Amino acid sequence: MFNVMKMTIVLFLFLLTACGGGGGGDSGAAATSGGGGLTTQDYEDSPFGFHPALVTKAFYSDSGYIDAQNIGVRWNRPSKYAFWFKVQPVINNPAYTWDEYDTLYGNIPEGINILANIATEPGREDFGYEIQDSYLPIDQDKYTAFVKATVERYDGDGIGEEDFNGGVFPNPIKYWQVDNEPNALKTGYAELQQITYMAIKEACSDCQVLIGGATGFPDNFADNFPLYAQILSDLNGQYVDIFDFHWYGSADGEYRESKDAYDLVRSELNKYGFWNIPVWITEMGSYSGDPVDMPGILQPYQSERQQAGDYLKRFIYPLSFGVKKIFPAFGLIEGFKQNNGYFDHTGLIYDGAFSDDRGLGVKKLGYYSYKLMTEKLEGSDWDNIQVIQESDNVYIYKFTKPIDGAQDKSIYVAWWDYFDEAGYTAGNTKIAALNVDFTGDALITTAVPNANSGADLNENDYPDFFDTETKTVSGVQVTITLDENPVFVEVAQ
Repeated sequence: MFNVMKMTIVLFLFLLTACGGGGGGDSGAAATSGGGGLTTQDYEDSPFGFHPALVTKAFYSDSGYIDAQNIGVRWNRPSKYAFWFKVQPVINNPAYTWDEYDTLYGNIPEGINILANIATEPGREDFGYEIQDSYLPIDQDKYTAFVKATVERYDGDGIGEEDFNGGVFPNPIKYWQVDNEPNALKTGYAELQQITYMAIKEACSDCQVLIGGATGFPDNFADNFPLYAQILSDLNGQYVDIFDFHWYGSADGEYRESKDAYDLVRSELNKYGFWNIPVWITEMGSYSGDPVDMPGILQPYQSERQQAGDYLKRFIYPLSFGVKKIFPAFGLIEGFKQNNGYFDHTGLIYDGAFSDDRGLGVKKLGYYSYKLMTEKLEGSDWDNIQVIQESDNVYIYKFTKPIDGAQDKSIYVAWWDYFDEAGYTAGNTKIAALNVDFTGDALITTAVPNANSGADLNENDYPDFFDTETKTVSGVQVTITLDENPVFVEVAQ
């Protein structure tokens, strides 16, 4: 049963909807405070994001940021963008309307950093703020003024009469992305990136600016990239601080093709003078269930177990070769497109609709695997992830966590891509010998709960539903048995 306060919040969230970048809509939510005593900036290096981290679902009792805080999300890319047409609804009137964004940004709990998108208007709708068939604003001076005013309002520096809450803002926005995914249907994106970048930097010199994400599924990413290469050529090594690409797919090893995408991106960045800029993935996804196939793309049934293990790989593998942040999309809860398609199955909480659904609010296995991943790895030295093995279908990586007043702790993540093993049948295992840098006993924790669905679990039993075993380290080596699920290996306490 809902209590009165929860029902009020849920109904407010249900009614407060708005146009969103990429098709979604974010609303502000009454959020609990969080961060475990640490500030938002303490988690700025964390790679663990979500797009979006906010849950807004009628009749779901934990709408808001409760789930994001519970599983350790440290970055939120809201699905509602800072749109010029919303902030300045009358283009010839310099008055700005901030209420919607004050609610959106102001209710993000401490401990969750913000990556905000800024644009003229949604790409799928025409509000008269862009030149026809172009990304460029109809009035560059007015657009520039809007960008500067927006960035200044939420940068938390306390300078300026329009600063949000007088500059007392635990989550100042220091990262902005220009629009979303440039496409060939409109011209002028490179110039928009330049105009927006310069305006952001004028308002906030220490803010970082992302270019819109390069997109595509594994089978067409490279084919789509020439359009993006032209944008990079036009920018000529300027007006971008961070590059972004989006990486979706299935749970049958397509996570590995992100390395080819990264290598292509890095090569093109170097070619056009963007040396050594960070690369993020602000949209990443796989799915559970059996979504309606996309045109030309078959999407066979995938279990919750497959999705959970694949999401872990989609974090660990890109982090190992240099990607800095990763945001699963679309949303913590299912229900983006509302058509039973791919993007209605990528969330980690069921929304009570369409095929293979286990009921509104039921957490998938991937929800708990994400939580375990952040608890094990948060605070690692993200610049020093070691590749231990990437051969014979076995992948092993070493993370190091500095510990105050004690020796650094090593945590190993290992998995077996069983689906690529010749002659594999269900139930087979593979033995791997792992050299570790500790002695005594090793604790091995399976990264996916021991269940077929999150519906079979009692959330209060976390983390006891993850299988564990202890093995003795012989010399510097421990033998681990790998099955279909990834594992964490660390010194037993």
